[in-house]
Amino acid sequence: MPLSTCQTVLTTSVSLLLKTSASLLLLIIVIILAISIYRLFLHPLAGIPGPRLAALSNIWHAYHARNGRMYQLGKTLHKRYGPLVRVGPNELWFDSKEAFKSIYSAGSGFEKSDFYLSTALTKPTLTLHPFKFPPSPQVHLPDTLDLLSERFMSRYRLQRRLIGPLYQTSSLRKFEPQIDAVLGQAIAQLRSLKGQEVDLKEWMHIIAVECLGAVVLGWSPGYIRQKNDGGTSAQGYRGWKRKSLFGLFPGVTKIGFLEGGVRGKMGKGVGRWFSNAWGVTFSTPKGFKPFFTPVYQKSSKRIAAALKGEVLDPRAKPSKSKKNKPAKQAARPNDLLEDLIQLHKSKPNLFTETYLRRMATTNFGAGHETLCSALTACMAMIGTHEAVQERVAEEVGSHLKESGSGTVPFDTTARQLPYTLAAIKEAQRLHPVIAMSLSRTVPRGKGGGVVLDGHWVPEGTTVGCNPVSLHRNQEIFGVDADVYNPSRWLSSLSASSSCSISGSSNPNSESDPEPEPEPESESGSTSTSATWTEESEKKRLREMLHLNLTYGGGARTCPGRHLAELILWKVVPRLVAEFRVEVTHMPGEEDMERYFMSMLTGVKVRFLEREGGGS
Repeated sequence: MPLSTCQTVLTTSVSLLLKTSASLLLLIIVIILAISIYRLFLHPLAGIPGPRLAALSNIWHAYHARNGRMYQLGKTLHKRYGPLVRVGPNELWFDSKEAFKSIYSAGSGFEKSDFYLSTALTKPTLTLHPFKFPPSPQVHLPDTLDLLSERFMSRYRLQRRLIGPLYQTSSLRKFEPQIDAVLGQAIAQLRSLKGQEVDLKEWMHIIAVECLGAVVLGWSPGYIRQKNDGGTSAQGYRGWKRKSLFGLFPGVTKIGFLEGGVRGKMGKGVGRWFSNAWGVTFSTPKGFKPFFTPVYQKSSKRIAAALKGEVLDPRAKPSKSKKNKPAKQAARPNDLLEDLIQLHKSKPNLFTETYLRRMATTNFGAGHETLCSALTACMAMIGTHEAVQERVAEEVGSHLKESGSGTVPFDTTARQLPYTLAAIKEAQRLHPVIAMSLSRTVPRGKGGGVVLDGHWVPEGTTVGCNPVSLHRNQEIFGVDADVYNPSRWLSSLSASSSCSISGSSNPNSESDPEPEPEPESESGSTSTSATWTEESEKKRLREMLHLNLTYGGGARTCPGRHLAELILWKVVPRLVAEFRVEVTHMPGEEDMERYFMSMLTGVKVRFLEREGGGS
């Protein structure tokens, strides 16, 4: 072929390629512009206020989530835009009583959104429908008891019914001695530090994991003895940065569920690329000492032995010699795992071995970070409010002096330490464990959508309340809702208010005592006024308890709530009674990264022993 001909062919090919590329680029630009115009001006949610960039893409939301700005968004978005804010092309945040009741009430039909696919413990399977438009891959979660991510409600209700009795306060109280023992060890170690500055979150994580280990397995990870948690709290929290990001892009998450051959490699590749692009890929730090490995090993060994009819002492150390096999024990261990084992034996077809093994580790997986977050918030808030701390110390100290026991029983906190309990609840209100919306999906098949807080919301829309904003709603918590004020949880009436505070949380608490009636005037107006005041006060306290997302909402409230409260209501009073908590460094909100999981990070404190000590 002559050179001139080759040049002509090459020139023609390059020109055609450039024209094709230009046409393709133009087409992409046109599509992006069309989508943008639709989402900004023609979308059913176009008239709802919110950041313009949020209406265009989830990238805006993801950017703030990845940078840990979710707590700040929770505080500011509704103040700027009102009780209804559009935070994504198809997602709305609400901050009102009416919306809360509609979305989270039992039987509302609002199921968990696709966000929770990023938190699935076991990889789901994906069914593709290539000839369906638009593409709608179906996700199938395996039946492995994944309480946070489970979307099949009938299955979830069965799981809750099965484990419910074991996680009631009446069943958990028998584990108080284990918690007291852990507290004794922790207090001794904190005393040995002699006021040395420590990281509050790390020490609260140490206590949380040690308490869970004692209650669930009768076992200790050795964190108190080592005076550190092996980096598990910091590493685990980084994982929530990744989950929070992926949750906002469920399409990418679903691609990661692809399995087999080329599809499986593609799914892993896309997930890896996406993670790297957003900077949420983390390596394991040096000195990392995970507790999940021994938890899995010990629980598996106990379960395997129980299924063979053996009972092992959880405190017994494994022998390296094959000849010295652990002897069978007649007495059953007094821990939560043993209760779960007995549940499996009594209902093997319902509470399966798979459920048993999963629940043994779920106590740690679901509890260690949420409990750490709550403990850190309580100690930080009490420590930064001197008057509150002294009042709590005085209230708890009086009990310890009268009882002479040196411990704080759960019932005592619930019924006899109203201000201490109020201080705990107030810290959890201002610094909830979750800093993103507890998102739900508007159910399909209800006339194309629903009316929420006076606004028509199409079916399939993601909706929810952010605990950070809801817990600062002045209609619910008063005009000083942004202020740490434990007294808001106390009745303004002369009657004792302890039951009013704890009644919703403690199913075994006594009913509210009736206040002394006021003298009735001839016209009866005083009696009527007193009755109205009493009823309005009870309504105010009930609303604060029920319009609250501290432990989730509606039918999806935390199954381990009472276990968390058992530990929280014992640890906080005892630590404040034993030590004056001096907060030496409280980072600004802009310096704390808060994701879906939210923690006060970087707080430094000194535990200064009180004269005479709490015990």
